[in-house]
Amino acid sequence: MVTVFIRTLLIYFILIISMRLMGKRQVGELQLSELIVTIMLSDFAATPIYETDIPFSYAIIPILLLLSVEVILSFIILHAPKLKILLGGRPSLIIRKGILDQKELARQRMCISELISSLRQQGIADINNVEYAILEENGKLSVFEKAEKKPPSAECSGIDICEPGISHSLIIDRNIIARNLENAGWTEGHLKDELRKLQKSPRDVLLFSVNDCGETTIIYKEEQ
Repeated sequence: MVTVFIRTLLIYFILIISMRLMGKRQVGELQLSELIVTIMLSDFAATPIYETDIPFSYAIIPILLLLSVEVILSFIILHAPKLKILLGGRPSLIIRKGILDQKELARQRMCISELISSLRQQGIADINNVEYAILEENGKLSVFEKAEKKPPSAECSGIDICEPGISHSLIIDRNIIARNLENAGWTEGHLKDELRKLQKSPRDVLLFSVNDCGETTIIYKEEQ
């Protein structure tokens, strides 16, 4: 009994430290690889607690190995966006500029009733009020309402406004995102022309984004 007690406490503190090193996230915000690691950690940690004949190192070594792999992989992904897409996927536009992409909905194996349910959970009763709906890498749905539907309603006030939509990230950490260029209706040449006016190149940019009104946001890369 004492052995079980001590093992339980030790593994508890080891898991606390491991999860802290992996970063602060809620369960619903875990990426696919992080979720798999979390499930495996719980299995490795539980077995030596109720099977006292198993050496304690049989839990410690796999936990440390998984932790090391996750930390190293996170560092590599930070500098390799293509690997991040391969392992974690990428956001998916389900509704774009008020139009439902049925092919993308089917590709994500999401039925219309699930989409409607997700919208209701965010306080949106009518799909026609949605300008953008994005299925994020962690499975959560991000929703942006049409400008005229937001309180106070510009539609009721008779105000003609530009629909800003969402900000399309054209450059992320010096990398031009071709897919976002297409979504924003930009070309790589147009983007480089805009940067040339500022006497900058993509290598100088941490973030370059543009919304549907053409308003841009630029954050330059700080020198390390």
